[in-house]
Amino acid sequence: MAEYLPSTPRYLKVPLIILNVILWLLGLVLVIIGSICVGFFSKFKEFTEAAGVSDAIKSMSVSVPAGVLSIGLFFMVLTIAGCVVAYKEKMVGLVFYTVLMLVLLVVLIGIGGEALTYHDDDIANEVAQNWISISNSNQSKAITKLESFFECCCFNENDLNNTYLCPTKENKTLYNGTYCSDVIFEAVNSKLYLVGSAGVAIGVIELVSLMFALFLIVRLYKSNSYR
Repeated sequence: MAEYLPSTPRYLKVPLIILNVILWLLGLVLVIIGSICVGFFSKFKEFTEAAGVSDAIKSMSVSVPAGVLSIGLFFMVLTIAGCVVAYKEKMVGLVFYTVLMLVLLVVLIGIGGEALTYHDDDIANEVAQNWISISNSNQSKAITKLESFFECCCFNENDLNNTYLCPTKENKTLYNGTYCSDVIFEAVNSKLYLVGSAGVAIGVIELVSLMFALFLIVRLYKSNSYR
């Protein structure tokens, strides 16, 4: 394979550095997306802590946004290290960089796949059951807080018996006729789809970066200084 590679490492390390700069910017995008999702899903904290809420909903509202934020921060640090070891042509550093990027790629694919799975899977029935059960419990204030945030009233047309939980102003029920199922799922799906799409896009660029890193390792190994 070495005979097909550029004769000098410069033609490999320059694209690798450029790709790492792009990945650093995308890592910053992940941090921003993760922060937005953490803030958004924090509104579901009381809902997810209420009795009867499934692990799937807890994972959707906690694991995915926190995972994206963590990956973004780690990505930014790792890509800076990648630029340094590529510029200085440090083969040992490149090996560690490649291994860590490969691990990060697997984690990123997992998080992105999980987000897209939640986007595609129909979890409406699961949320509806928990919504109704919480509405009829002593933790029903969690429902009122969600309705106030999303500016909706009742989960769907089958939940009209719980209009007393809807936000009120001057003894008048607000947002009557705007069902929470439509508003919430549109907002949740858009956030999860954004996470999944960003994960796939970054994963493709990261894969190209890994290839350049591997090629650079091979070229450095074949050079006189590493024989």
